[in-house]
Amino acid sequence: MLPVALAEEQVSVLMRRAVEIEGYEVTVDLEHKLISDTHGFSVSFDIGDFQRYCLLEGLDDIGLTLKHENDIARFETQRPAWMNPR
Repeated sequence: MLPVALAEEQVSVLMRRAVEIEGYEVTVDLEHKLISDTHGFSVSFDIGDFQRYCLLEGLDDIGLTLKHENDIARFETQRPAWMNPR
């Protein structure tokens, strides 16, 4: 889920169209940071670069960690034996 802050007027337009237009659809383009419909509505939204990257790549905390799996494995093999879990 991606919470997006819009102006009250923009939300009103979307809600009115959702009620008035059968099958109304809105597109949220995360790559271009744009919310639009096929009836002329278009508004940009803000999102942090890191959050946007993670969403576009489908990364959660574990996925982010696993992107460094080789570095973690190398670290594990190089640390002193007394530091290894028993």
